Amino acid sequence: MKKSSFSAVTLLLIMVVTFISCNKKEKKEYVTDSPNDKTETLIAAVTPINSKLPTDVLESCVVDASNFSSWFKSNSVSKNGIVTPANSVTFKHQNNCDFYKWSERMFLWMTSPVKEGDYSNGTLIETPAFYTVSPVVDKKRTLIPHVPGQLISAVANTQKNDPLIDTEEGQATDDVLLAQNGSLLYYITMVNDVYAQFLTGAKTGKLYDNEFPTTQTTLDSIKAFAKSQGVKLKDPETLAIEIKTSWVEADSISKSDIESYITMDAIIPTYTKTDTKWTPNGTKTAKLALIGVHIVGSTAGHPEMVWATFEHLNNAPNLSYTYLNNSTPSDTITVAADTGNDWLLNSNTASDTYNKSHMTYDKGDIIANTKTSPTQTITPSNTKMTKPWGVANAGVPNPENKSVAASNSQIISTNNSVLGQLTSGDMRKNYIFIGATWTNDGAAPTGKSYSETLTTNGVAIGTSQLANSTMETYAQNGAAYSEYGSCFSCHSNSKTPGLKPTDLSHVYQAIQAINESKTVNTP
Repeated sequence: MKKSSFSAVTLLLIMVVTFISCNKKEKKEYVTDSPNDKTETLIAAVTPINSKLPTDVLESCVVDASNFSSWFKSNSVSKNGIVTPANSVTFKHQNNCDFYKWSERMFLWMTSPVKEGDYSNGTLIETPAFYTVSPVVDKKRTLIPHVPGQLISAVANTQKNDPLIDTEEGQATDDVLLAQNGSLLYYITMVNDVYAQFLTGAKTGKLYDNEFPTTQTTLDSIKAFAKSQGVKLKDPETLAIEIKTSWVEADSISKSDIESYITMDAIIPTYTKTDTKWTPNGTKTAKLALIGVHIVGSTAGHPEMVWATFEHLNNAPNLSYTYLNNSTPSDTITVAADTGNDWLLNSNTASDTYNKSHMTYDKGDIIANTKTSPTQTITPSNTKMTKPWGVANAGVPNPENKSVAASNSQIISTNNSVLGQLTSGDMRKNYIFIGATWTNDGAAPTGKSYSETLTTNGVAIGTSQLANSTMETYAQNGAAYSEYGSCFSCHSNSKTPGLKPTDLSHVYQAIQAINESKTVNTP
């Protein structure tokens, strides 16, 4: 998640064994490398979740059945059932697992289908519970309320010559990513209503914004301000939420696979195309398929916010990784790198050339990246997940996990627990939790990641080398540890570490207070 700019745009887990076969991914081999074992190749049993999640992992982070049921509005697990959000105000956290559970619940909540009123065909992020963050115009961003019947736009602006226009086609590094099926990746940034009202109150002199809200007292002041604006907050206990999503055109995905994606109707740009330059020439309406989500939220004791990320299981192949065996926790299992040539972002896993940018964004145009090659053209590049579960392939990733395998086990077991309890056919079973990061005791982030020799407050912990293949494609820093390998490497004030929203968020400063005359009440 490093350098995820929350760059603005207008808006914005698998199946059972039969589904796995549809994914066309080759079944992995698991090789034990415990000193008690001679190296032995074991063919894992087919997992009931998906081919990316081994079932014999140490169950170090699980959600018990009764607790999981309580996440659902009906207190019962149901297919595509509505999930309620985690209470960030009363959030109790004693270990990594608590943060991972928070992340999972928040993802299930915001991707819950809405089954009431004017928003009965979409997910929660399409309702007035969230606002879209506009592109930059004259160094300003605005919050766009969600209105019934109004399509979300994944178009930054057609005024391509305006150097101040930001774009959803460009990543934080200005690189543009083209899927193997020919679709561009589009990025949509959103904030929830608590965030929007907090910001508006602060920028109109009614609230303090020395840090993002973490307490009931602060929340009460935000609620009172919102009420004065005629706004009733939908789920105020979530506190402030900022998310970034990545999408591809649904028409570019086969009919047999599209059923595994959450989709949304939106407006996207069209282009006049050459081999080396695409110039926007208009817009069109299209159905988009969700492939990645960053979730960032403030919680009790953590004004630096918790940074979590999720990906669709078909996105990109993993490099080799390790985990701990559930039956014999002293045994470390090594999973070979993923194979196959039909990933959304990779068509040749055998190639040693990957994560090389093929094009960039330049003042509205998409141009071939000649820094990669003088003869480079606009084509899909091969992407791999170099740190599959958010940590490096060696070292001590955080204070709780003294090995990489232990950290990976927590993330994998969290996935197995949550996805294993979702009903067959639930769209959310197709999205994998990659990890989450935060700082110890909510200290101001320094931008650096935890290691055996770097343990000071303010370093990123949890999955301290977190990145998303769709949003930090070319900034994953390989498989090895990188001191500046976390989300906080960019979302911090490294010179003078602080907890102000402007120290953490790339969009907060530019966002303008909501125009009261255009405020839309949350139902």
